[in-house]
Amino acid sequence: MAGLFGFFDYSKPGKGVSKDENDSRFKIFFAVLLRKFWKFLQLNILYVICSIPLIAVMLLFTPATEVNESEQVFKMFLFSVICLLYISVIGLAPIITGFTFVLRNYSREQHAWIFSDFFEHIRKNFKQAMVVFLIDFVAVYLVLTNYAFYSSLENANMLITIAKTFIVIATSIYFMMHFYMFQIMVTFSMTVKQIYRNSLILTLAHLPRNLGILALIMIIAIATFSFSTFIGVVVAFLLSVSLIGYTVNFLVQPIIEKHLIAPTQLEE
Repeated sequence: MAGLFGFFDYSKPGKGVSKDENDSRFKIFFAVLLRKFWKFLQLNILYVICSIPLIAVMLLFTPATEVNESEQVFKMFLFSVICLLYISVIGLAPIITGFTFVLRNYSREQHAWIFSDFFEHIRKNFKQAMVVFLIDFVAVYLVLTNYAFYSSLENANMLITIAKTFIVIATSIYFMMHFYMFQIMVTFSMTVKQIYRNSLILTLAHLPRNLGILALIMIIAIATFSFSTFIGVVVAFLLSVSLIGYTVNFLVQPIIEKHLIAPTQLEE
């Protein structure tokens, strides 16, 4: 295998990506979105319904009512955006594997049955996904408790600021690793350790692109709740979750193709 899954291999020059190829990808993204719009709605509703346990837990952390109405509105807006991003990218690991498989196929312009493929790949990847779910649970707990601890300290200093900054950066990287984790899980026969390792490599090796993806899905999430929380919940229930998931899977699919699929095909 050239380099590390295709990384750091300078034995031959790459052809690069032409403007026409970028234009083609741009057109394909919207062509698939428009052609399968009703499929996206169905998938969105199915996935959200299956994610009700996660949504119920999130509601327990709804910001307390503030005396200052504008502050309360902002906190609810921020909370809603974070929840939407979490459900769309991390979610309940066993459930999101079926969601990802369908979106991965759409990103490849391949067919997928919404209901049968959704539940089949939940079943196929259930054991590994449960391990990821437990790791995610521990990670979220550690992030929340540690950040809350440093924020509660009265005598703020440079070390506390550095610690909080480190937590934010590490959390962002871990979040972006999920752009790849579930697509790798439903595509390859890898151990959980290999899935995490490859996801971390791809996240760091393509950090500017991943930050761009993060910014793009944040725009979608922010736009969802720009008018009101109620309208945002309706839009999220119908479309936003699958739109964010599709955006992520579509934009990382060429990276996975280049670094994981293509080198394997060359070896064969």
